[in-house]
Amino acid sequence: MEFNEIITLCIFILVYAMIMTRTRLKNIPFWLIMIIGAILVLGFGIISIDSALKSVNLQVIGFLFGMFSITSALEKSGVLNYVIRKVLIKINKVNHILIIIVILSGLLAAFIVNDTAAIILIPFAISISKQLGIKPSVILVSIAIGINIGSVMTPIGSPQNLLIASQSGVSMPFITFLSILGPPTIINLFFSGLVLHFYYKKNMYILSLSQEQKLNDSDDSVNYNNNRIDEESKIKSGLIRFSFSNKFAKISVIVFLSTLGAIVLSEVFNLLFNVVYLDIGTISLLGAASLYIFCKERISILKSVNYSVLIFFIGMFIFTSALWTSGLISDILQLFPPVSSDNTYNNLIYDNAIISAVSIILSQILSNVPFVATYNLYMIQNGFDKDDVYSWLMLAAASTVAGNLTIFGAASNIIIMQTAESRGVKVFTFLEFLKIGSAITGLNIVVLYLFLIFHSSYNL
Repeated sequence: MEFNEIITLCIFILVYAMIMTRTRLKNIPFWLIMIIGAILVLGFGIISIDSALKSVNLQVIGFLFGMFSITSALEKSGVLNYVIRKVLIKINKVNHILIIIVILSGLLAAFIVNDTAAIILIPFAISISKQLGIKPSVILVSIAIGINIGSVMTPIGSPQNLLIASQSGVSMPFITFLSILGPPTIINLFFSGLVLHFYYKKNMYILSLSQEQKLNDSDDSVNYNNNRIDEESKIKSGLIRFSFSNKFAKISVIVFLSTLGAIVLSEVFNLLFNVVYLDIGTISLLGAASLYIFCKERISILKSVNYSVLIFFIGMFIFTSALWTSGLISDILQLFPPVSSDNTYNNLIYDNAIISAVSIILSQILSNVPFVATYNLYMIQNGFDKDDVYSWLMLAAASTVAGNLTIFGAASNIIIMQTAESRGVKVFTFLEFLKIGSAITGLNIVVLYLFLIFHSSYNL
């Protein structure tokens, strides 16, 4: 191992240790930890300033800024709390709430990109935890796990799936992903919801009938009710009462639905018909721009953008790029048995097992998006092409559910934690997520692996 690799390994251990023990470090922010890592790799010359700047994915940064702006408008216009209230009223069994949250989060993430779902669902999680008396971290863990599982089944569910769909050459990727990965994903969502339900059963605060009636009849200034909202509280909180005649609410809903629709249509048309493609960063920025143009609350929206998440991502791009540049990741890959393209059933059993193991382990080091960006090239160099559908799907599935093992496995986990913390909510710890996440990751990967092997037996 060369000197640069040793230094990089030491920096990585330091950063990972800070993430694991951040509760003992007065909850040092994630963005600060990642910036420290980025500064260290730059300071020791592991990566040049020019390479560091090029490693920052402006599409992702633009996407996050745009979606933060749009979801802030939805929250401040009262739309989110209105929807939350309608959902809560429809729930008859409060003790089944975690199963419902996991399934709904997963289905949402499958069609609007997991990072978008993470941003949208934070206000929902906070409101539900307050109104139902459930520990916030329980809801946040359920959302994080549901998002990671659900985003497996479409090529637009996660950035890594998009990379695989575009670089693998797999034909009709949207239909291919959904038809093959859809069934095991639905199975995983349901059983993971059950696991969370029984795991957190003692922690759940089960509402009595009288408390549920109280919830339905409540009339505070944040919940939407038939009483007049106190103007002073409204000004302090920045929230506006929802009304279908409210111009701010109308614009927010139109922009939100238009942006999501444009993201889905752009991906579908590009994948199916090879038409002009607009990336998700550009689309979300255009959506945000329309808000700032047409809404008089533009300053309030701009102030509500969670800039700490943007800083975290900039630091993460630089840090993970340095891990690859140093040669450390290449050395780690050599520790695993090689995979090779041999489109036979027996070889697929072997290759998919290796791909699963590598995906789960290296996603904890690089996070799943940077990992897939590098492993795609490795697989292509080893002869994998558009005909190796089940190997590419295994990579997509394993790298995505790897986000359920540790908080660093998926960027959406960090978005959830960072956004919730910025709102003053106590989030789950590294070990708390690892305890339940390890069981769910094991369950998910077994279901996906066996289903792909079973499905391939009829097609190879």
